[in-house]
Order: sequence, then C-alpha cells, then structure tokens
Amino acid sequence: MTWVAWRQHRAQLLLMAAVLLLGVVAVLVLHTSMVQQIQAQGLERCLAVGGQGPGCATGVSDFRDEWFDLLRVGQLVIVVLPVLLGVFSGAPLFAREIEHGTHVLAFAQSVTRVGWMAAKLVMLVVPSLVVLVVLQLLVSSWVADAGLMGPLVDGPFSFLNFESMGWMPAVHLLFGYALGTLLGAVLGRSLPAMISTLAGLVAVRGAVGLAGPALMPSQLRTSADPMSAPESGVDEVVQVGFLGADGRTIPEGGFNAAVCGSRGDVPVSTFDPAQCYAQHGVVGQYAEVVPASYAPILQLIEFGVLGVVAVLLLGGTAWTLRRKH
Repeated sequence: MTWVAWRQHRAQLLLMAAVLLLGVVAVLVLHTSMVQQIQAQGLERCLAVGGQGPGCATGVSDFRDEWFDLLRVGQLVIVVLPVLLGVFSGAPLFAREIEHGTHVLAFAQSVTRVGWMAAKLVMLVVPSLVVLVVLQLLVSSWVADAGLMGPLVDGPFSFLNFESMGWMPAVHLLFGYALGTLLGAVLGRSLPAMISTLAGLVAVRGAVGLAGPALMPSQLRTSADPMSAPESGVDEVVQVGFLGADGRTIPEGGFNAAVCGSRGDVPVSTFDPAQCYAQHGVVGQYAEVVPASYAPILQLIEFGVLGVVAVLLLGGTAWTLRRKH
C-alpha cells in the first residue's frame, strides 16, 4: 500500500522537496544579508533597545524600509502554506479517486478502507509537516534577529505574528488536511472540494483571528492626561476611550475630542485644551488591553480546539469512506 501511495503522489512529494530546498536557500541568504547589514551599520545597540535609542531613528527607518515587507512575506508564506496544502493536497486526496472510480479498485484489495485512508494521509501529511516546520523555524529565527525593528514591533497578537509562531502553523496544516479530505470524500469531485476547502479555511482563519483575543482577560490602563493615551507597548488594545471625572469610562465615540481642538475663532495662545477637557468632565484616557504574555496561552487554547476538530473531521472522513460503494 505504501508503494502504491508513493506512485500516486510522487509528483506532489517531489514538488514539496523542491519548495523546501528553494525556501531554505532563500531564507538563509536573506537572513545572512540582514544580519550583515545590522552589523555593518552598527544597529546592534538600536536592536538592544527596541529601536528607540538616541540616534536610531534614521537607521531603523532605513532598515524597515528595506526589510520589514520581506520579513512579512516570509511570515505570510508560513501562514498561507497550510491553506495551500489543504486545498491542493488534502481536498483532491480522496475526491479524485471517487471522481475517477479508482476507489473501487482500492476497496477490493486486502487492505481495509481505514488502512487505505491512513496510508494515503501519512504519505502526504508527514512530508508536508516536515516542510512547514523547517521553513517556520528558519523564518522565525530570521524575524527574531530583526527584533522590534521588524514585525515583532506589532506585538504577538498581530495576525501574521500570531499565526506564524509556535504550534499554530502545524495545527492549521492538520486542520486543512482534515477538512479537505472530509469535503473531498463527501463531495466526490476535486474542484468543488478544493473550492469548499479554501472557503472553509479562510472563514475559520478569519473567525479565529477576530474572536481569539476576546477570549482572554483584559486589563484596564489609564493616563491622567486626556490628551495622551496610556502606554500599551506590544499588548493587544481591545478598546480605548476617555475617563470621566467620576471615574467612569467613556468608550471611543462617546465624547467628541474635536471640541477641545484648536479653534479658529480663538487665538492659540489663549486657548487651553486641558481646561476644555475639564469643563466637559474628562480627566484622562484609558485603554483596555490583553497583555502580550497571554499570547502563548491563547495559542494553546486554539491548538487544542482545532486539534480536536481535526480529529473529528478525520473520523467523519473514515465514516464517509466506509459507506462508499
């Protein structure tokens, strides 16, 4: 059965090997070039202080102009790769067999249907996981060496940072294969299965990205100056607004800050914005944030949920294939 699975999917496996080779070479070359630039331009001291030190502004700005988008592209590849594998490898895995009727021959062999399913899945999932994990480790090291001069400045909850770190790419790969194989087995046609898988994976990614931070407890941070927001750093900001004199929070939109801006009919030298805020009962600003330290916990929660759903989807695939004629 293993030899048959290899013969059926050798083109995909060779393509994965080519992607791995090209990806490794590209990331290593770019990573080395970036590190050499940091050393040549003396940006190590700026890197050590998050790019905020004296005399760092110009160097960090030039560095980001050259490398920020490239680093983002590397992260995007890690995020998109599980989707592509789920669509182009997972969805047609059984749909093509059913569509062409070759599953009847497989069912007539001595191997059980579940054994046939497992052999085909292992033949593709394991190499896919190897490719993804190797590229993820290389990209993560590349991004880490850019520090807060790179995408990490957006915090661990930003979409690309969150989805390209830790166990998230691996669980999304397993989920992509599980959803693709189930839809392929149910629909029995490759193209509809691929389209449905793509739509499903995009919808799940979007829903998880939007709902994720809301699952974590937030903290309230305040400032005593109504013209300056409290420091949030790389934490995820959930809500911002103003503080009333009685300590109540006024969510964004509840107070029109423009009324305390510069007024054309009043000389700037005589207009006092602070007095204006005080007259309206506003004494400061607040920010409701989810600390960056909660990101690994949220990743673990999503890993567990998506992992359980992936197992259930694979169980549904096995049940569907056992009922096929």
